[in-house]
Parts: sequence; C-alpha cells; structure tokens
Amino acid sequence: MEEYMIPCFSKTLFGVECLGCGIQRSLVFLLKGELIAAFKIYPAIYTLILFFLSISLHFIDKRRNYNSPIKWLAIINGFIMITSYLIKINN
Repeated sequence: MEEYMIPCFSKTLFGVECLGCGIQRSLVFLLKGELIAAFKIYPAIYTLILFFLSISLHFIDKRRNYNSPIKWLAIINGFIMITSYLIKINN
C-alpha cells in the first residue's frame, strides 16, 4: 500500500514538510490496526476522522445542526496540527 502514496508537494519541491505530512502513513497504520503508531506519526488523525465524520453527518442528516461540533473540531485539529508540526520541525 505504501507504494501508492502520493508524495508531499511541499517536501518534493522545497524540502520542507507541510502540516499534512504523515497523514497517509498514519492512515496505513490505522488500517493495519496499529493505533499508537498512527497517533505517533500524525497526532491529529483521530480528531480529523471525527471532523470528517461530522461533516458527513452534516450533509446526510439535515434535521440536526452540526455547525458547532464542526467548528470546534476544526479549531482542535488546527491546534493539534500546528503544535505537532512545530514540535516536529524543532526536533
């Protein structure tokens, strides 16, 4: 499965990892059932899954309002992604 991964555009052109680097490897670990390894590679993977699940429910279930969970999950994801990126580039 790893041979089908899309290379990072930022890392390929500029040699700098982006905020999304590691998400594909993290998904592979998640699909293999290696939950801790998935978190170590990309800490925002679980909140990102909840975020996309909330967005999907927003489009499927029109009777409920999912705006507030989507907004908070976006903020939490942004915080986790930026924090883990800063930790990664400083190590």
